[in-house]
Amino acid sequence: MINIARENYQNSVGSSPFVYAGYFCNNNCIFCFEKDNKFRNKTADELKEEIDVIRKNFDFINFMGQEPTLRKDIVDLVGYAKQLKFNQVGITTNGRMFAYAKFAKQILESLDQVVVTVTGSNAETHDYHTESENSFSQTLQGIKNIIFFGGSCVSLVVNLMVTEKNYKKLSEIVDFYAQLGVREINIGHILPYNREIRNTKNIIAKMSKVVPYLIKIHEKHGEKIKFLFVEYPACVFPEKYRHLSFPCLEENYNKSRIGICAGCSYFGKCVGIPKDYLELYGEEEFSI
Repeated sequence: MINIARENYQNSVGSSPFVYAGYFCNNNCIFCFEKDNKFRNKTADELKEEIDVIRKNFDFINFMGQEPTLRKDIVDLVGYAKQLKFNQVGITTNGRMFAYAKFAKQILESLDQVVVTVTGSNAETHDYHTESENSFSQTLQGIKNIIFFGGSCVSLVVNLMVTEKNYKKLSEIVDFYAQLGVREINIGHILPYNREIRNTKNIIAKMSKVVPYLIKIHEKHGEKIKFLFVEYPACVFPEKYRHLSFPCLEENYNKSRIGICAGCSYFGKCVGIPKDYLELYGEEEFSI
């Protein structure tokens, strides 16, 4: 989801509400969408010009990239966006910098939403995916600081990424963040968007194996937590649960239609299934 939105943004500045402001990261996630991409580190003035263009077309904005909070000028950039009176100023992050209370308090003064990416509810699972020791402890403290300092003024969204290594733990992971007080969770399927994992079933989970866990989570927490099950097309769910599907709507060269698409009632809401995923698992699991 993030990768697709980023591509759209890079192609035409101002055509999406995303500011690609992060060019390096303090995690080394095995599934990173950005590993194959190299971008020039833009100056604050260049990014402010882009923010101005976005404001003409959108009333919300999100700072994203590999890890935007590592920019020394990120507080200033977010504050600049806030001055332009966007209805919502947000940031997508691994949350580690928010572990520092001084930084968290400063940047949260200008943020309405923080989206924090996680892969587990303990160090063993999370740090395995990030390949960064102590990343879980920092991210967890960051989430706690966002809740404490942001309060009801800041929307906290946990962006839970699903792989072959963690999908069987989804229920306990969601339970953990629900107990912390998180009320919005995006569950996104990791797709083969970098060369290292393109043909790796050890990392890319089969969607149809994950779906029963998504249904269980929704039935347990659906009344209290707002879920988005991202990149799961409706045709991978049983008919009763197809409304849970949230396929990314951005056009993407990597996606393609399959035979059943023409007769699907979700045709206008879905742009297909990633070609690399189909090469990995085929299309037998999808049906209408």
